[in-house]
Amino acid sequence: MFILFRKSNTMKRSILLLLMAFLFSCNSNAQKPTKEDVTKVVKATWEREKTDFQAKCTVIINDIKFGISEKSNYAMQLNGIPKGALVTHAKIDFTQQTFHNTQTELVRRVTTAYVYKDKFKEWAVMNNGTKYIK
Repeated sequence: MFILFRKSNTMKRSILLLLMAFLFSCNSNAQKPTKEDVTKVVKATWEREKTDFQAKCTVIINDIKFGISEKSNYAMQLNGIPKGALVTHAKIDFTQQTFHNTQTELVRRVTTAYVYKDKFKEWAVMNNGTKYIK
């Protein structure tokens, strides 16, 4: 009887450990950006309304691919990414439409970027390099 009781405690502990591991993995995934998060940041950065001095610009997101995620390193921190932030590498393919008086200009860009939460716990995108495609 004592052996059965002991095995059930071991079983309970194993189930508890598996449950805790699952919860921790779910929590770490919550920090990773979604395509909607990146789209919102890119549009906030690139889109603008027409003014007396600038033409109206809109952005069309063609594709977003996520790479690996890692904690920020010293070089990233020198560029303004918070220490200990989870940084996800992303390739963002988008087209910027600029509406001039007589024509609409389309510029397609493919940018590699870091996606992370800034000091205000809001998603941010830091551009590493951009390739222009006409």
